[in-house]
Amino acid sequence: MKTISQILFKNDSLLSIEFNFDEYKKKIFFNNKEDELKVRYKNLHDVINTFNKYNILYWLQGKTMLGICKYKKLIDNDSDEDIGTDSSNILFICQNIIPELLKLNFKVIRSTRNNSMVSLMRDNRYLDICFFRKKKEIYYYEKKKIPKKFYEKFINISVDNFVYSIPKSSNEICKYLYNL
Repeated sequence: MKTISQILFKNDSLLSIEFNFDEYKKKIFFNNKEDELKVRYKNLHDVINTFNKYNILYWLQGKTMLGICKYKKLIDNDSDEDIGTDSSNILFICQNIIPELLKLNFKVIRSTRNNSMVSLMRDNRYLDICFFRKKKEIYYYEKKKIPKKFYEKFINISVDNFVYSIPKSSNEICKYLYNL
């Protein structure tokens, strides 16, 4: 299979896209957290709405899931939002969802060579789409390995009049990942 970068940019020699996150963190700041949170929610909601338009299963992942599930809000000092989906969705997401997000002024700033993640940025905030693969009893992307059993069922939760998809076992995942 081609890499996400090759699919998106129709360039067989482009294996990945790297982004200098250290430089980004030095330069980017918001005058206040309220403005930053508005951008974060808007970005997250636009990506979720696009996934929903195509009926692609996604779920909140990582600290994004932790914040919404445990605190009913995004965690203030989180550096990005995370959405998980199965790796079988890569081609469809690259051909349909990402082009729609580009029309909404998102930019692709990172795609990994191993097709485990693509990062999108808009208004100086970024979001990761994490592509999970199965190996025996593990579901994984990048270096994160989580028991597959935690991703067998998904539920919707509503927080501040927006519906998010999360694994039914989100509490167990948070305990597993963050010891909470």
